Amino acid sequence: MIFIKTITIITPANIEVEYRLAGAGSRLAAFICDYILQMLILLVLVLAIIGVDYLLQGRGNFILSTTAEWVIIVVVFLIQFGYFIVSELAMRGQTIGKKIFGLRAIRENGQPVEFTQILVRSLIRPFVDMLAVGLFFIIFNSKHKRVGDLAAGTIVISEKQTAKPIAHPWPDFLPSKFDLTEPEINLVEEWLSRRISLADNGEAIGRKLLEYFKSREESSIEDHGALPHTPPSF
Repeated sequence: MIFIKTITIITPANIEVEYRLAGAGSRLAAFICDYILQMLILLVLVLAIIGVDYLLQGRGNFILSTTAEWVIIVVVFLIQFGYFIVSELAMRGQTIGKKIFGLRAIRENGQPVEFTQILVRSLIRPFVDMLAVGLFFIIFNSKHKRVGDLAAGTIVISEKQTAKPIAHPWPDFLPSKFDLTEPEINLVEEWLSRRISLADNGEAIGRKLLEYFKSREESSIEDHGALPHTPPSF
């Protein structure tokens, strides 16, 4: 039996959400994939720079120019830091490696990571976490955090599906989209998209949504359309 470690987070809306924490093995595998991809990108760019420099110099005995050397240094720096920053910004806490292994970085309160957290995670990675320190921390930290996670206030969760998804994209117990406000629609769609990453497959939040919409309907009848309260959020 595979042991799955979970963490319970109280969201700003005072909702308890339980996530599966990503372990050292899956995080290391994701990093290796990202590292290989980084090296391939870097190889292609460096070869392109060398080729352009050779054509521009027109020398028989090729010697890399100073300009080309500086360009390569800048490219290495940008790939080293920029890959993770751009990936996690564009993919909401994921990189290619994390996506392959079903992982995602989020804030400790359960909300998506923002630029500040991503920047801190990315800057610390090559200076500390690359020296096997990160793996050590992931193994022995109670929340499987590396140094970058500790500094940025983030955790990495597993979104691997362990149960069958809900048969219908829009659950039967919910009102029609036409009967909901835009914030309510966004809330339900976020729950549907993230429920497989929760330890209980989103059942607890589903029950809270059911309670909310029941009270919403009752209040609508009593108050002629007035909403009882602001809908819950993650």
